[in-house]
Amino acid sequence: MMNIKKFSAALIIATMTAGVPVAMAQSMDGATQQQFGEPQGAAQASAPVSETDLEKFVGAEKKVNEIREDLTKELSSAGDQQEAQKLQMGAQKEMVEAIQDQELDIPRYNEIASRMQTDMELRERAQQFN
Repeated sequence: MMNIKKFSAALIIATMTAGVPVAMAQSMDGATQQQFGEPQGAAQASAPVSETDLEKFVGAEKKVNEIREDLTKELSSAGDQQEAQKLQMGAQKEMVEAIQDQELDIPRYNEIASRMQTDMELRERAQQFN
């Protein structure tokens, strides 16, 4: 159960801060990075991103962004902290399902998201699928 909580926390941080996934990875300790698929070296030390994985990532990212936008709207009308947490947990579950529906695992999704921040060629390749 604790691993699910850690996983959920890492996923929501990764998805809610899409513009700063590298900072998230840098703030994790080595064991946490390995658990969530981020190598200690850097994203550049990772395996190349295949066209298939990139296409899956783009599909998942579209759905994750839709879920994030919906959550933002819902959170603005949340009555209290407990309701907000319930909304966040529901959104996390939806995000995980959206990624898994694209046949990607969460560590690979997070790795590609991190690499998209610094790898211009990868971003250009991803635009082919938009």
